[in-house]
Amino acid sequence: MLFMMVAVIATLEAKEKKDPVVMTVAGKDVPLSEFLYTAKKDNSVDFKNKKAVEGYVELFKNFKLKVADAEAMLLHETPRFASELESYSLQLQASYLTDKRGEDSAVLVIYEREKNIPGLKEIYFSYPEERYLVRQVLTKDTLALYLKADTVFQRIKNGESFEEVGESLVNEPNVKYASREYVFPFQLPRELEEKVFDMEPGDISGPVRSRYGFHLFKLDRKIPNPGRIRVAHILSAYPSENPSDEEIEETRLRAEEIYQKAIVSDDFAQLVLEMSDDSVNAKRGGLLEFELETNLLEPIKKEGFALENIGDISKPFQSRYGFHLLKLVDRITEIPFEEKQSNIYERMRPTDGIIDLYHTFVERMKVRHGYVFYPEAYEELERLADEYHPLDSNFINRGMELEKTLVRVDTLDFPQNNFVEYLYYKHTTLHYYSLDFMKDVFDFYVREILTEFEKRSLERDYPEFTMLMQEFYDGTLLFDLANKRVWSKPEEDQARLEAEWLKELNEKYPVKVNWKVIRKIKKL
Repeated sequence: MLFMMVAVIATLEAKEKKDPVVMTVAGKDVPLSEFLYTAKKDNSVDFKNKKAVEGYVELFKNFKLKVADAEAMLLHETPRFASELESYSLQLQASYLTDKRGEDSAVLVIYEREKNIPGLKEIYFSYPEERYLVRQVLTKDTLALYLKADTVFQRIKNGESFEEVGESLVNEPNVKYASREYVFPFQLPRELEEKVFDMEPGDISGPVRSRYGFHLFKLDRKIPNPGRIRVAHILSAYPSENPSDEEIEETRLRAEEIYQKAIVSDDFAQLVLEMSDDSVNAKRGGLLEFELETNLLEPIKKEGFALENIGDISKPFQSRYGFHLLKLVDRITEIPFEEKQSNIYERMRPTDGIIDLYHTFVERMKVRHGYVFYPEAYEELERLADEYHPLDSNFINRGMELEKTLVRVDTLDFPQNNFVEYLYYKHTTLHYYSLDFMKDVFDFYVREILTEFEKRSLERDYPEFTMLMQEFYDGTLLFDLANKRVWSKPEEDQARLEAEWLKELNEKYPVKVNWKVIRKIKKL
């Protein structure tokens, strides 16, 4: 990884650009680009008006004199200033090293998926336990498993019921059969989520590989997402953890009594306070707010979303804690994208959904920086990964001997062993199967190379980046000094202190203004 970054930096040379010097302050040249950038922020500057230009030049010169004074005092070398500058630089770089529109599109895909919730059945064939436990699965471990999954799939294609086949396999080793009433984004690995949400009711998928094994799906239904509800909740709790039949019946009768009061009461919140055994929620009127995917007791979710109209009260229903009744207080059927956007984005970042977030940026950078991929070199690494998992020392040792060009960016070649070195030091991925594992790491590898190229080209290709950095540098450097010299003093003294400071600076530091360059400026 270190070798890669050093190589990238060594090959990036700044393009020479003509940028005349507009003035020299305390021996430091100020380029015309910076002078004009600052002038554009001052709408009162009219470069056709000689007096206005002279006034602006004086203001700009005085500002740069203050910067020179701060630098002479070595304020720019303090740890605090260095930390603030570094923090701002990273934030500013981040705004250039992403594709906001592409990220929003990736988030929107997840938002749209949430609108229709699948329910499905699944037959799952897991990797051999000894390989799964160490999270290192090879092709030879997957082939027999795939053939087994495909054989089962063919049985279903030939007319056997998915459910009957699933039930017939429950005692098979490494095979599970299960139903999922609701499936939401982020509840399945990315590759399975993409498959499931593309299916329609009645569809049956062939074997789909994930980090866990192979999966067959049958989509039973898709229901519109009922959104978010708020209910008021009353609990009539069992008197013990293992209630007798008599205690269960007594609890049910008490809940029925509460229900009869609730349907005629005008003050449900008061009834909650008086009758609910859920003391925590009773203090806030028994209010619960949740979406269908919320981690609540299934009976509460089922009964809560079954309520149709605001004010409806459920009949008492049972859970392992006792008997409950709910009153529907509010329902939001569709949550706006803007309200969900940030939450979805933050949930994508720590998962392999980050690949979707960065996809557009990476593709744009590939074009911008002349990215070339050499498939034959990658296939050689794949053959090695068929034999050894990429985390195996045999893979690393043999891979470090491979020197074919794997990718090229601009005019720089990155050989196979450079990627292997990167993989050794930075191998975070959620996949266990060797080829999927290597592909994930390779995608991150390419993104880091392209990001580093783009980072090193910011000052060269984005003039506003340089200007913003300079603006922050000057402003932050002067803040404490100006406060000490002028702003912290009594208001009636500030004009005099400012004048005295500028007189001192003009006498202390030499200034040379290039009027020939300035007079050539016709307009901004």
